[in-house]
Amino acid sequence: MSLRIVAVVVLAGGVLTSSPAGAQNNKTDELMAKTAAYVAQFVDQFSNVVAEETLLQETTIPRRKRTIRSDFLLVRYPGDAQWYAFRDVGEVDGKPVRDKEERLTKLFLEPAASAIRRARELQEAGSRYNLLDIGTLNNPVLTMAFLQPDYRPRFRWNLAGIDKDLGPTIRTVRFEEFRIPSILKMGANQDMLSRGLIWVDEETGRVVKTRLQAGPFRTPPEIVTTFRREESLGIDVPAEMKDWYPDNNGEVRGVATYSRFRRFAVQTDEAIAKP
Repeated sequence: MSLRIVAVVVLAGGVLTSSPAGAQNNKTDELMAKTAAYVAQFVDQFSNVVAEETLLQETTIPRRKRTIRSDFLLVRYPGDAQWYAFRDVGEVDGKPVRDKEERLTKLFLEPAASAIRRARELQEAGSRYNLLDIGTLNNPVLTMAFLQPDYRPRFRWNLAGIDKDLGPTIRTVRFEEFRIPSILKMGANQDMLSRGLIWVDEETGRVVKTRLQAGPFRTPPEIVTTFRREESLGIDVPAEMKDWYPDNNGEVRGVATYSRFRRFAVQTDEAIAKP
């Protein structure tokens, strides 16, 4: 399989802008405005939070399985409006590959510009432990970025039905990217338009589930994330991510769960406060 997909989006916290000129003041616009406000709050609350990710991955041809444990981190440095996500692999099939706490601490102590570059290097290095080269599409909060005002005009948004299995006020919303160049890329620089579903609470704009598909394929790769409330931090967090990459010769499937959420505070005196 040769399916390397690169996500190049970032999130920005605490920034809301008005709807695009000419947008109609209808039910879709109202719900998307609520959702944008929720996402801005989500970013502010979830920045500098570290989760332990346990990813169970398997391929069908050849049949193989792997368990990867990582720190999944979303960090925003002082003075920087953007919010960066990366995965730092610490254990593969029960064998440690690094000193997890030492590397994470060093990353926070570096100046912001070099730390962001280092975080990207760690993410690229971690992606090599996947059973096949699937790139960096498997990000549980990737679809959240599309809901921000800067990205939202790139998509068509359409309301669907109420999903009673998720709750009496949970509305399904379809989205489809239509602008080129696309946000996601495959290989060197091939456009991969995105589409999918989000499940949103009509009353609050809270996102409870996302489903992302990418590319022109008849059976596209898919990422599904569900969210839950983490009472220890008082915020919403990813609960589970399922990813699927079909291929003519087989497929790659993964199920990731998230636990041990803790907050790292980046201090201007280059100290780290940990719970």
